[in-house]
Amino acid sequence: MKYLYFLAANDQLLMKSPKGKYVVNGPRTFIKPPLFHTVIAQRFAITLESNEYCHVKDQLSGELIMIEGPNFFFLDAYEEIAFRDEAITIGKDQYFEIIDETTGETRVIRGECSYKLKPFEKIDGELKQAIHIDDQTAVVVRDLNTGSLKMITEKQIFIPSSDQEIEKVISKVLVEEHEVVVLKDLEGKYHFQKGRDENSSFFIPPHWEVLNFRWSSGLHKDERNLHIHKFDLRPKFMWYEFDVRTRDNVELSLKVTLFWQILDVEVLVSATDDASGDVCSHIRSKIIQKVSQYDFSDFLAGFNDLVHDAIFDKNEMFYEERGLIIHSVEVREITCKDQKTQDVLAEIIQETTTRVNRIQKQVSENEVLMKRIEGELIAEEAEMQLLEKRLVRFRQESNAEGNRQAQ
Repeated sequence: MKYLYFLAANDQLLMKSPKGKYVVNGPRTFIKPPLFHTVIAQRFAITLESNEYCHVKDQLSGELIMIEGPNFFFLDAYEEIAFRDEAITIGKDQYFEIIDETTGETRVIRGECSYKLKPFEKIDGELKQAIHIDDQTAVVVRDLNTGSLKMITEKQIFIPSSDQEIEKVISKVLVEEHEVVVLKDLEGKYHFQKGRDENSSFFIPPHWEVLNFRWSSGLHKDERNLHIHKFDLRPKFMWYEFDVRTRDNVELSLKVTLFWQILDVEVLVSATDDASGDVCSHIRSKIIQKVSQYDFSDFLAGFNDLVHDAIFDKNEMFYEERGLIIHSVEVREITCKDQKTQDVLAEIIQETTTRVNRIQKQVSENEVLMKRIEGELIAEEAEMQLLEKRLVRFRQESNAEGNRQAQ
């Protein structure tokens, strides 16, 4: 059994005796008492760097104390290391929250610093980045005491306090000159932000939202999946395809192109939530009524004028009531639903094309003939003028000869 110990400067013996535990710290030479004294453990001193710290727990009282570096120390007989770590380095635009487990109190630790957790403190979440508030960015925070929301727009590196929670980070809404944005406030009232106004760029206040419209889309306008957040006041094209039936019961598929424009967004919002669907449905109804009054042959003879007259009715107030205007409408394509009728229509079109080609060919031949006749006429006139000039010259010569003989 060993009785003699040579302890260096950082050595320690943890001893046990009838009175309890005790420690023997170096540097020294230690002779263990022979009776009832035993060595529990041989351990080293604790060395802490400048960026380190530890929590030491008293096993008898349960008390925790914090020891910060740089430091060199020995644990007492009833002490142990409960926690050891390096200090948390926080940048200027960083922060994190800590919770005191004894009181439940939350504190915010802001950068730029190096922080060491105290006993019974723990980090709530991860290290977070501060919000850079500038001309294009703002923050909506919630007061945890009252539950109210507040928007912060002052330029700064924003770090919330312990009684604040970041609800969301918002960007400034930019409205161009030809655009209008509709906002809905907490009470459900609408506010119209126009690009031509002075406040064409703005932050959306708390509890407000940009109104989102779902318009009909596609060639048949049978799906409401076109999301409208900003209304474009510029004229625009829209394609639409639907079926019509003539008076002689010929079913046709009509494809039209609309050139339309929004004039008044406030009137539009108050009248409909699906402008494209309403316009196309109304146009379809008007054209179907008009086409049903004509036979297939009459429809083909003047379909553009017929469609134009159906839509541009002087007594029609449908578009004005919705703040819209239809500039023009054109028939892009006509096809027959029945294949036999379509084949007949193709033959008619082919025959018409052939007839037009023949007419153009005959017109060209007539033009060539007319040019040749005009050339011959010009030649004849030139020859007549030559003969007249020769006759005049002959007469002049004859008169001169007669005068000479008379003399």
